[in-house]
Amino acid sequence: MGLLITQMFSVAILIVPIYTIMANLGLINTKASLMIAYCTVAVPFCAWMLRCYFDTIPRELDEAAALDGLGPFGTFYRVVLPLARLGLAVTAFYTFLTAWGEVAYAIAFMQSGDNLTLGAGLQQFVPQFNPQWHLLTAGSVLILIPGALVFFFAQRHLVAGLTAGGTKG
Repeated sequence: MGLLITQMFSVAILIVPIYTIMANLGLINTKASLMIAYCTVAVPFCAWMLRCYFDTIPRELDEAAALDGLGPFGTFYRVVLPLARLGLAVTAFYTFLTAWGEVAYAIAFMQSGDNLTLGAGLQQFVPQFNPQWHLLTAGSVLILIPGALVFFFAQRHLVAGLTAGGTKG
């Protein structure tokens, strides 16, 4: 429940406290600060999504694996994990797209232009009085390509994975 409550807060509200923590740890303008900040968004969602998905896997499979001599880790690795492949694919896809398109944390935590993410770097093409639309459009298309490739390879798992974790029974 605590993880789910963190999803209620918008990024704008979370920037100031996370920035304060990063400044106290000396992580401003480092890639580690972005990784930690992205985890504040991704971990609660992934935990909630995968919990719903793992609830759909029958407990009888765990018991059968235990009867066959598998321990808890073996049961998870050989029985549960292959069954959860669809849920893992959907969760990984969502997490990738969220981190790939996120701009607010990158702008707040990166002080120099050398460490900006691609999405935050697009702002350099939009000065106050003379927007360079041709550069902005070309940059947007280049940023779109990795997301489209991930979608292309994950699309067969997406529909099945999104619907499989939605119901229990």
